[in-house]
Amino acid sequence: MATYDAPFHVEAFEQMEARRKTVYALPALPDYAGIVAGDRLEFGTFGSITVGMVRRYPSLEALVEAEGWANLVPEASGPEEAVAMVRAIPEWDRAVEEARGVLSLRVREARRKG
Repeated sequence: MATYDAPFHVEAFEQMEARRKTVYALPALPDYAGIVAGDRLEFGTFGSITVGMVRRYPSLEALVEAEGWANLVPEASGPEEAVAMVRAIPEWDRAVEEARGVLSLRVREARRKG
């Protein structure tokens, strides 16, 4: 089991913890190239998730079509808004998405620290 650091957004973590958000998306950065089921994403000192299935898609739109927008951004009103909300995150790297695609990480478990 490997551990990776990930950008932290409290609302997203709370949605994963409540099991409403079941997919965590990341630009397919080389740092995450080796991530597999069973690995863990750490969100600083706040908490972590255990990764279930990992899939790679050419874009957020392809991820949303395959995985379902409500699994990625449950508070969105539809697929277009879900994509826009993810891309609005300051840490989201659109250039990496266009060049390398995105990773879809199924959330197996979310756990707070402390």
